[in-house]
Amino acid sequence: MKGGVIVSVQEIIKRRRLELNLTLKQVAKALGVSEGTVSRYESGDIQNMGIDKIEALSRVLRCSPGFLMGWEDSANPASDNEEILLSPLERQIIMRFRLLSDGERNMFLRSLGLDDTY
Repeated sequence: MKGGVIVSVQEIIKRRRLELNLTLKQVAKALGVSEGTVSRYESGDIQNMGIDKIEALSRVLRCSPGFLMGWEDSANPASDNEEILLSPLERQIIMRFRLLSDGERNMFLRSLGLDDTY
């Protein structure tokens, strides 16, 4: 329930994806499913998502599973701790990035097409 208004899970998923400027294709790729599957999540055609899919979707949409389910009003309740929302691989990448020298970091960022002024 959002501010006294009942909002469906599919509406929450679509709104959050759009808030983050993510395409169906980007979300599908991150989840390892087809664009059609993500579209069916958003349309309500798939209503009984497993907890594993809800958790994965919450990581992609950078929010808590409770927010996606409509149980919480805030996408990240009581915490700005991003680590909670990172997969083990994402945490490992960050840790390894932190071990790089400034030159290596700049080279890595350039390889991703990002600003290399670290």
